[in-house]
Amino acid sequence: MSGTLVVLLLAAPAWALGGSSEALAASPEFAAVAPGITYPVLPTELTPPTYDYAAPETCAGCHFIQEGNLPGLDNMSRALGAWFESAAAVNASCTAGPTTSGGVTTPGAPFACCTGKGAGTCSSMWQLTGSGWFGSRHAQSDYATTENGFCAKCHSPLQAYAPASFSNGAVANAPAVPQQRFQAVTCATCHPPDNITAQIGALNPSAMDGGAVAIYLWKGYNNPASYQTLSTGVNSDGTSQEDLLCLNCHEQRHNTDNSAMWAMMTTTYGPNGGPVRCIDCHMSEYQSIGGGSTGLPLLEERFHDWNVGADLPYSCGAVGSVSGCHNSVYSTFTLADAQNLIPFIKEQHNDWWTLPPFNGVVQAAVPAHGAPTLIEYKTLEREISKIDAM
Repeated sequence: MSGTLVVLLLAAPAWALGGSSEALAASPEFAAVAPGITYPVLPTELTPPTYDYAAPETCAGCHFIQEGNLPGLDNMSRALGAWFESAAAVNASCTAGPTTSGGVTTPGAPFACCTGKGAGTCSSMWQLTGSGWFGSRHAQSDYATTENGFCAKCHSPLQAYAPASFSNGAVANAPAVPQQRFQAVTCATCHPPDNITAQIGALNPSAMDGGAVAIYLWKGYNNPASYQTLSTGVNSDGTSQEDLLCLNCHEQRHNTDNSAMWAMMTTTYGPNGGPVRCIDCHMSEYQSIGGGSTGLPLLEERFHDWNVGADLPYSCGAVGSVSGCHNSVYSTFTLADAQNLIPFIKEQHNDWWTLPPFNGVVQAAVPAHGAPTLIEYKTLEREISKIDAM
């Protein structure tokens, strides 16, 4: 699926699937909205006290698919990093509470699902999965000095003020953003709302993904003119034009002085036969959903925690990944190999052979300092794989 970023906004909510809304509406954990559309309670209890996550909470509440007889989650909820647990499942996960036998009461552990309540009395609830947007730095982008309309252009885009500027070491024309209302880098920063996606696509017929993925430009997130669409081609230097979505705020590519990294970014090493894009490593695909008899579009699911180390083996294309970038007849790269290679990418000026797994192990000679060449990287990759296989 060349040129595809994550299209979160195509998955149908529960009411669109038919037959399930009546059952959901009978549950007190769901609220009916005219004309009979049913949504789960929003995951408001997951918001830290110094942030305002109303926007992503709303996305998760609407883009919701019932899975079987239990409330479930779809690509949106997984990307958010939250799971809507049914009351039955929540109660089943409770730890043992106080018990009384022969007049003797044993304290026991509190009920994990809803401390202070008895078993069987918990309701359905949202729970963090430990991954996704909730677990990312995008969700925790407030550094106090960023609480203004200029810094918010990247740290909390929906609260940015377009005319704000930075001059002589200070922000200008930038209204304050209250700390406890800081929204962070939310869904609509990259994914225009459903109600204007079609308009964006009509205004930009060649837009990637029909305008469902675009750069927010601080003119109101319900304004089609507020989004800059993306192209799927390559720049004059060979890098992907899709990367503009990230480079709009992350202004420079990393490791451009590293010949191996630059070769990845500018040649045909990517999963789709083009240059490796930012998302191929930092938002790697881990499965696909929809398609076939589901009646839903086929979607690539990608990680939304932007954590390469946590998303192995997918982020490095190692054995077991979807992309398989480093798993072929020419190279078999394992999870352990990837874990051992990452320190060398991040710490180019360290003494290579003092790091695990090479301590005390004889290996081929590779320079210990500076950015290695592409040939030296291939040598290192082979050495890592050989040592890990011992």
